[in-house]
Parts: sequence; C-alpha cells; structure tokens
Amino acid sequence: MRIKYLKLKSWLLVALGGLLGINFSCDKHGFWEDDATGEYGTPRAHYHVKGTVTNEQGQPVAGIGVGERKQWNEEGGSQIMGYLDTTDSEGRYKVDYNYAFPRRPLSVDFHDIDGFDNGSYNDTMVTINTENVQLSGGDGHWYEGEATVIQNVVMTEKTNK
Repeated sequence: MRIKYLKLKSWLLVALGGLLGINFSCDKHGFWEDDATGEYGTPRAHYHVKGTVTNEQGQPVAGIGVGERKQWNEEGGSQIMGYLDTTDSEGRYKVDYNYAFPRRPLSVDFHDIDGFDNGSYNDTMVTINTENVQLSGGDGHWYEGEATVIQNVVMTEKTNK
C-alpha cells in the first residue's frame, strides 16, 4: 500500500510540475545532469576555461588531458567524465562548458595521458568558484550569459618510490 501511495505522489508531483513549467533532470544516481541545459526552466551559462599547464620549474607541459570530474562513481568517489582538450607543446588548453545551474563550482581535472613522453605528472583537480564570475550576453531569462575564466595550473612530477 505504501509503494502505491509513493508512486501516486510522484506522478502527481510530476504532473503538477509540468503544468507549472518546472522540470529537472537527474541521472541514475539522483544527481543533477549537466546536460539538462535543454530543459525548460533550467538556468544555464557558457564558460570558456583556458590557461596553461606548467611544471614546478615553470616549463610548459604538453600531453595533459583536461576534462570535467563528476563527484560520484559506483564506490562513492569521483569519476572523470572525459577529456575535452589536451595541452599543446606550449602547455595551453581551452575547454568550453555549457553549464546547467551556473553558480555551482566547476571541477576541472588535469591528467597526464601521454605516459612518459613529456615527463610523468600527478593528477591535479582544480575547483573554479563561479559565484562571482561576471557573465555577459544573457537573455534576461534562463540563459545567464557567458564568461572566460583563466585558470593556470602547476603540475607536480611523480616521484619513484
């Protein structure tokens, strides 16, 4: 009986949300999906994140994969969702995020994906606070606009132990 009540309650909430124009999207873990930006009523913004990756001596590091990290996986940890760019010979990268709920922190992962070709570096994750980032070009409704964020990163070399 309790399960029937919960199903009925869920259906009523979904129907009411649809009538009021309120939609949201969750993945199988119950977290908001970042690709929910197409949903009606979901605030969103576009972030251009760029910068350089250097080693501790200030030299550019090529072959570093740059991507977004989700804060969950099957074991409760974090998971890299894919690499959006790889640093060039001068350590430069540029990634674009069409971000739902744009005032949440943006986690960017830097991972050595080329093996020993350019040295061996520890993974680095950077969290970008988007609360105070000035967005421009918004439509005054759900699209809050876009911004460029400069994020330079220093990678530390792996030590053989």
